[in-house]
Amino acid sequence: MVERVIDGVVLVTGAGSGIGAAMAARFHARGARVIVSGRDRARLESMAARHPGMSVVAMDVADPGSVTRGMAEVTAEVPHLTTLVNSAGIQRLLDFSAAEPPGPSDVAAEIATNLTGLIDVTAAALPLLRRAPRSRVVHIGSGLGFVPLAAAPVYSATKAAVHSFATSLRRQLATSTVQVVEIIAPVVDTPLHRDLGSVPPMAMPLDDFVDRAMRGLDAGKDEVAIGLGRVSRIGARVAPKRLFSIMNSDDRVRGSTDAHGPALGGDRCASSEPAGALRGPRLRPLRPGARWGRRPRP
Repeated sequence: MVERVIDGVVLVTGAGSGIGAAMAARFHARGARVIVSGRDRARLESMAARHPGMSVVAMDVADPGSVTRGMAEVTAEVPHLTTLVNSAGIQRLLDFSAAEPPGPSDVAAEIATNLTGLIDVTAAALPLLRRAPRSRVVHIGSGLGFVPLAAAPVYSATKAAVHSFATSLRRQLATSTVQVVEIIAPVVDTPLHRDLGSVPPMAMPLDDFVDRAMRGLDAGKDEVAIGLGRVSRIGARVAPKRLFSIMNSDDRVRGSTDAHGPALGGDRCASSEPAGALRGPRLRPLRPGARWGRRPRP
C-alpha cells in the first residue's frame, strides 16, 4: 500500500488564478496550511482574504533573485513543507515561419517561467521538503509535453522538458522521503478562457479537474494523467505521428490558448491542451462538460 503524504504545509506557485488558485483553495479546504505565491501580490492577498489562514509570498519564478527572496520568506514562516505545487507558467503562440521570427526575449521569458523557474523553486524548496517525514513535489504538466502544438513550439518544448526533469528528479530522490508527481493536464475551463471570450468546447470543468488531481495525489500516483492529457501520454507511445497530425490539423488551434494564456499570462495556469485538438474519429463528442473516453464500438 502506498503511504499517503498528508497535506500539512503546502506552497503553491502561480496561485493567482486558474489551476494554481483552485489547487490552493482545495488544499485549504482540506485543512492544510497553504502559502500562495505569484507575481501579483494584490490578487494573492484578495485570495487569502477569502480563505482565512492562507499566507502570501510574492515571488516571480522567472527571476532567480525573487525566488531566493521568496523561499527565504517561506523558510522563515514554516518549519517544513509537505507539498510544493509548481503551477506558475506562461504561453505564447510563436510563429518562426513569419517574416520576423520571434526574438530572444519572446523565447527567454517562456523558458524562464515554465522550466528554469520551476527547477529553481524545486531546488530551493527541497531542504524544507526533506524536513517533513514524507513530502512531495507536484508539477502541473501538460499533454503538450507528449504531443506538441506547433503553434506553441516553445511552450510545448518546456512541458516536454518538465516531464523529463520530473522523471530524472524522481529517480534521484527515489531513496528519499520526497515523492515527485507530475499532473498531466488537459484543457480546463478557467477564467482565463472566459476573459478571452473563448472557452474551448472540450474544456474540463475546473472543479472536475481538481477532483481528479486530488484523487491521484491521494492514491500516491507518480503520474496523474487526466482527460486528454492521458490521451496524449498514451498516443505519444502508440501513434505519435497520427496524434501529432490530429493535434495540428485544425486551423482554430492557431487562435487557441493553452495552460497559461496567449502571452505572458503568468499565474494563469488554466489548461494544457489546445482548442480544436484531438478530434480523433473514436473520441467522444467534444461538448461542454462531456466525460472523456471513447465511443462504444458500433
